[in-house]
Amino acid sequence: MRLLFVHANFPAQFRRLAPWLAKLGHDIIFLAENKEWHAPSTEQIRIKRYRLHRSGGGEFLHPYLRRFDTAVLTGQAVYRACREISSKGWTPDWVINHVGFGCGFYLRDAFPNARRAALFEWYYNAYGSDVEFLQKGRVEPDRQMRLRTWNAQSLLELADVDFAVTPTRWQKRQFPKHLRSRLRVIHEGIDWQEFSRIRFSRPLKPLCLKGKENCEVVTYVSRGFEDYRGFPQAMQAFAQLQRWRPGLQVLIAGSDIVAYGPERIDGRSWGQWARQEAGLDPERTHWLGALQTTEYQELLAWSDAHLYLTVPFVLSWSLLEAMAAGCPIVASDTEPVQEVMANGVHGLLVDFYDVEAQAKAIEILLNDKRLAASLGHEAQKEASKFSADAGLDAWSQLLSLTQHGKTDPVASASL
Repeated sequence: MRLLFVHANFPAQFRRLAPWLAKLGHDIIFLAENKEWHAPSTEQIRIKRYRLHRSGGGEFLHPYLRRFDTAVLTGQAVYRACREISSKGWTPDWVINHVGFGCGFYLRDAFPNARRAALFEWYYNAYGSDVEFLQKGRVEPDRQMRLRTWNAQSLLELADVDFAVTPTRWQKRQFPKHLRSRLRVIHEGIDWQEFSRIRFSRPLKPLCLKGKENCEVVTYVSRGFEDYRGFPQAMQAFAQLQRWRPGLQVLIAGSDIVAYGPERIDGRSWGQWARQEAGLDPERTHWLGALQTTEYQELLAWSDAHLYLTVPFVLSWSLLEAMAAGCPIVASDTEPVQEVMANGVHGLLVDFYDVEAQAKAIEILLNDKRLAASLGHEAQKEASKFSADAGLDAWSQLLSLTQHGKTDPVASASL
């Protein structure tokens, strides 16, 4: 088959699906605006870039519409790139895209006879999810209306695709009840086989631990440092632990950026705030930046306790990877986490805002090695449900069943 993938970034959520299909012999073009810094090299996928002809979101537009304006411009850019592709005689059997940037707005117009599947990551709600959770109270009317308007992008694509995919049941529940039957749950999947071996193979210690024998290691991983992933609470919990335990080393992986949510109002980054005010011991706190796969696996392999926090939002791959690695985990007792972990079975779940509880839960794992090992073992087994193989098998069923015009049983492709 010929398949066209479309995403703002290459390879993003399709980093396993697209190369896998290419290895099976399918003809793949990946259309993207940017290429991620850690993107794998592949000779089997043709990557084509699209470019917006101007920036969107001008100051004279209504504020609710600025994001939509940029999405329309993105859709136009993708359409022009698609027409260039078709002018050279290449027409896809399937078009698979990520929803949220406007990439898929006009794919049906570009390739009217292709089957369409799209990945829907988030539906905005003023109540019952991230916004209300962070505000700890009533969401002001202006923000309610802004969020409702932002959903126009997803609704436009949901009305047009043949098959709609979302990664978790929690994300599916964010959509209105009458639309949920359109969505099937297929997680992108993690490399469970690889991560499940690293604590047994014991790779080299991270360089920052060189010469520090018999130390305790706690870890935190996030793409960006932000409220959405509990960064301020995590840093304060680590500072508390360092005061209690003089041999404790803290390893922090990620970039000092905000990927989700607003910036700090004082102009500082969250990383700057943590260094200046969180109370961390600079000699025992190691800022590792964005890690390549080898260094990331070294971090998880030597972690005695891993802290993961998130508001009710999209679940991070990093939690599932830490589970697959068998790390003893303390995590926030929030809906995305509850879907993959049970308190006292796969890890210890604590209040997102309770710094003292987070520190004490980590200390329990550091003091009770038997409990830590048991929780890590159960977490590893649970994470196998989210393996890349399971995700690829579900996508394979979707593509092959519908290709031959068969009935589309949603349950058959749900994890």
